Amino acid sequence: MDDLLIEIGCEELPAGSAVGMAKHLASALQAKLSEAGMASQPANYYGTPRRIAAYLPAVSARQEDQSVERKGPAKAAAFKDGEPTKALLGFLKGAGATVDDITTVETPKGEWVVVKQTKKGESLAEVVNAALPEIIKTLPVPKRMRWSDQPHEFLRPVVWLTAVHGSSVLPVSILGMNASNTTLGHRFHAPKPITLSSASSYVAELKKAFVMADIDERKALIIKQVQSVAKDFGGTPVMDDALVDEVNSLVEWPVALGGGFEEMYLEIPKEALIQTMQENQRYFALLDNAGKLMPAFITVANIESKNPATIVDGNERVIRPRFADTKFFWDQDKKVKLSDHRPALNDVLFQKKLGSVADKTDRMAKLIPLLADVLGADASESATAISICKCDLTTEIVKELAKMQGICGRYYAERDGHSKNISQAMEEHYFPKQAGGALPSNPVAELVAIADKTDTLVGIYGQGLVPTGTKDPFALRRATLGVVRTLIEHERDLDVSKLIDASIDSYKGSLGDIDRDAILGYVADRIRSYAQDQGIDADVVDAVLAKGITHPLDAMARMKAIASFRDSSAAASLSAAVKRIGNILKKQDVQKTLTVSDALFQESDEKALAAAMQQVSPSVKDQLSARQYSEAMASMSSLKEPVDAFFDNVMVMVDDEAVRDNRLGLLQQVHALCSDVADISQLQIKG
Repeated sequence: MDDLLIEIGCEELPAGSAVGMAKHLASALQAKLSEAGMASQPANYYGTPRRIAAYLPAVSARQEDQSVERKGPAKAAAFKDGEPTKALLGFLKGAGATVDDITTVETPKGEWVVVKQTKKGESLAEVVNAALPEIIKTLPVPKRMRWSDQPHEFLRPVVWLTAVHGSSVLPVSILGMNASNTTLGHRFHAPKPITLSSASSYVAELKKAFVMADIDERKALIIKQVQSVAKDFGGTPVMDDALVDEVNSLVEWPVALGGGFEEMYLEIPKEALIQTMQENQRYFALLDNAGKLMPAFITVANIESKNPATIVDGNERVIRPRFADTKFFWDQDKKVKLSDHRPALNDVLFQKKLGSVADKTDRMAKLIPLLADVLGADASESATAISICKCDLTTEIVKELAKMQGICGRYYAERDGHSKNISQAMEEHYFPKQAGGALPSNPVAELVAIADKTDTLVGIYGQGLVPTGTKDPFALRRATLGVVRTLIEHERDLDVSKLIDASIDSYKGSLGDIDRDAILGYVADRIRSYAQDQGIDADVVDAVLAKGITHPLDAMARMKAIASFRDSSAAASLSAAVKRIGNILKKQDVQKTLTVSDALFQESDEKALAAAMQQVSPSVKDQLSARQYSEAMASMSSLKEPVDAFFDNVMVMVDDEAVRDNRLGLLQQVHALCSDVADISQLQIKG
């Protein structure tokens, strides 16, 4: 068994595509060879801008021969008067066998004719040649192209194909190329073909030719070099994972170099400069010890130049005009206040049926009376923040750099003398920007964020544009989860049903009848997702949400209490009792509240349960009012023994109607009390 290498070489691939393609090539090839019984060890993958490669250790040169058994007709149908029938002869012809090759086997349906044969194993070349077309077809490629007069399709024109098994060329063909044992090194440092002595020499031979094929090794080197250059500057590099991965996909031989720019550009918001450096030039920005942007950057070249200053100078020449454009936009925006952009929002469409962005902020402002008290936000500051929170959409910088939306608003609000609460709200009302991201940091920002997201939720849902598993164009999941997270994690006791109602009212019937319950159900689903992400089991979540809880903070408090209660000794008995009581009341169609009279009690165990209820109920009700749910569940647990004794010794459905209804009334009280925090009958008791 020898190692196998398959490499597809091509013109420069788009940034970020090589890794996914290489992974797929390696995993799919390993799966095919494993299925054929020719490889069992995990495959490695390699990728650069000019190649994708799969490397599989210990691959057999040929499949083992296999013993196969082909089933023919039933014996009764195979012979007539001792002679083979047409059915048998047809089977033998298809199997390439004779009458002398057949045997019979017993089956539940009788005796059947079979032929036992040996299937010769295929060679590695045959298996790979058969597998590669489908593997290439299923590569994660966004858009394929053709080149020259070739009928083949790939992401970029294919230049070479390498296939080596052990030290021998594997004779495979794909994409119009016949495989060889040669590959190509760095386009400039080592342009001549490289002959591989073996598959295992691939990485080392390429490294000699200035190509680091190992993706992780190349990434680690980039990080190390960037940090080293940054240290020379006395700064810390801004190393977003996405940027590192993108740079890694653009080079075969990384060389980090530092450059600089004029300090006058530092008056521009640093986020704008960083975005320009990252997205337009793939540069790493540098921050000083105070977190301020330094007039320097780090670029990663794909060549080891004898005159690196020339490369640095070229990069500095490229970044200056980009910064100059950004500075021009910044200077233009400084001529007017942020609030002066407000009229222009009337011409910015939010959504066809929901009007302009100005209309949206007008609706958001109508939620201030409800939200301000709950969040502890100043109503006047909140009104100002909402009126200008979208104004930066029409600024020159945001038109040029869309990701500066909100960030520019913060800078401009600070410049105009607004309070810190208002300035932060300009950016933070878009929070969280991703799963688990930061939440708004002050009450005004919270208010604007919740009002913004709620207006979007109600407006989009009001048109029936419900998110699906694959489509959520207005990011309603993220928006609604952001509201849920803010209320829970910042301990804001808000009834979202009132919030939804207020938002519906703000539309003044312009959307017709809005399905309020559907929106609340969507919010409940986000509470469910959040709770489960926090490690709360599904049955606990469902037990609480079955009560129709519309306060996310209250719902989480109940879930934590029920999760703790579920592990108690009383949980099984009370959960089963509540379920049993519910079934009894449902079967008897008890819809009204039944009265309970001590005079009608006959059995000692029903008297004991009634006494226990009279003793426990007041304290439970006080605890529920104070939202001391854990304490309330602990108090309810004291009902375990009297409830068990009642069901063991008391017959509920007696002939005497008054006694029967009295006992049903007692059970009704037990059911109501024990189901107040959650529907504990839904709990899946562990153990």
